[in-house]
Amino acid sequence: MPTGALQGRTDFGTSGFGGACPPEGDAPHRYQFTIWALKTATLPLDAQASGAMAGFMLRANSIGQARLTPVFGR
Repeated sequence: MPTGALQGRTDFGTSGFGGACPPEGDAPHRYQFTIWALKTATLPLDAQASGAMAGFMLRANSIGQARLTPVFGR
């Protein structure tokens, strides 16, 4: 990641992507990845910012987005 970049908290309570790991035998799970084009170089967030605050700041500064939704099961 670029200098000064950080990763926010996930639903696991830690930062960073934990990987796709649906329970064995479950129906395949969908995973959504969204990339945002922003009108600013940075957002005023720190590593402890909530997902709700990150979403608010993304939407407030968005000029576009794209989403990829892969499906994975095991």
